[in-house]
Amino acid sequence: MTSYRLSRPLAFDIQSAAFKSDPFPTFAAMREAGPVIPIKLPFIGRAWVTTSHAATIAMVKDNRRFVQEGRHAGKRGVAGMQWWMPRTMRLLANNMLLKDEPDHRRLRKLVDRAFQRRDVQAMRGDIEALADGILDELAGPAQVDLLNEFSRRLPLEVICDLLGLPDSDRHKFSQWMSTSASITGIAGLLRALGPIRKMVGYVREQIEDCRRAPRKGLISELVLAEEDGDKLDEEELISMVFLLLVAGFETTTHLIADSVIALEQNPRQKAFLLADPGPRMERAVEELARFTSPVQGTKARYVAEDTVFFDQPLKRGELIMGLIGAANCDPAEFEAPDTLRLDRFPNPHLVFSSGIHFCLGMQLARVEAQSALLKLYTRFPDLRIEEPDRLPWIERLGIRGVSALPVCLEPAPARRAA
Repeated sequence: MTSYRLSRPLAFDIQSAAFKSDPFPTFAAMREAGPVIPIKLPFIGRAWVTTSHAATIAMVKDNRRFVQEGRHAGKRGVAGMQWWMPRTMRLLANNMLLKDEPDHRRLRKLVDRAFQRRDVQAMRGDIEALADGILDELAGPAQVDLLNEFSRRLPLEVICDLLGLPDSDRHKFSQWMSTSASITGIAGLLRALGPIRKMVGYVREQIEDCRRAPRKGLISELVLAEEDGDKLDEEELISMVFLLLVAGFETTTHLIADSVIALEQNPRQKAFLLADPGPRMERAVEELARFTSPVQGTKARYVAEDTVFFDQPLKRGELIMGLIGAANCDPAEFEAPDTLRLDRFPNPHLVFSSGIHFCLGMQLARVEAQSALLKLYTRFPDLRIEEPDRLPWIERLGIRGVSALPVCLEPAPARRAA
């Protein structure tokens, strides 16, 4: 097996629109090069990446050798967070996803205490009603941008309800989120700083309002949350609420939109799903998540000690990232991984990661995606993507999604006849 050096990264592109439109050949070439290889990443610089399912799951579960905080690897700061990042960005990095034990466990216990009071399955009816309401508004125009008018709006409404944010604030919040979601480089980061600062200020105000007058929603519950005499401090509260907003919004947005793209590109699989959507939807969404992999990679981590990982020597202080997208199409784990099979089972994909940093909201994301696709295709089974060969894939590291999804909505036969 080839042994690489981080100083000589391999020239693989995992950010361009061309890659995002069809990532399978690149991931196959990366796996051929080895399970752990060096490449150069935007913002982050030279880093090791895992390319196989086995290496990726081993990395994310090994929080002794691979850590988020630089102090555990002879470095300063947080893995992937550059020294020149604005203070606002460093504040938002003070969340449990970027913490090691025991701080991660402390923060996770506090948010779990608030979050787990929610019966996600019991929310399904409300989520489906929200989806129906949005689709009612879309039934008129011949063409709509499904990304911004449905797949982004639905999870935004759900997470705002969950957090207890006022209805009157959701439009401006959606605008802030759209701007921050467009960050693809340093210029994009600079443009987004203003909206991000406004969002941080807004979150701070909401926390203060909940302190003065507790109300229904996770913000109030996080303010009141306490475990063994421990509470979240001001900065931890801000970063935690911000994390829930972003994590509960952007990933699900792209999961829904990417799923529509995949179904329209695979008409036989779409027909299979729509022939009996109720019992088939749960397994279908797991396969759509694997096949599209809207989350392409984990957060970068530091190598905590000199080690050999899958026969590759790694040095303390070097960066490593798990390529979830590559793991999810590894033929060693999935038969015919480049093929969409909505009845695939078992399906050990890593879209929601694994180990201590597994996605807190994964059950909510699943229910949202299932509800969105069920309601969308019940109403508009004949929808079609306008210019499917010219989809505007976002050139952003770690996310696979489009910036817009123009579709023509065709009514179901019964509704057309009416």
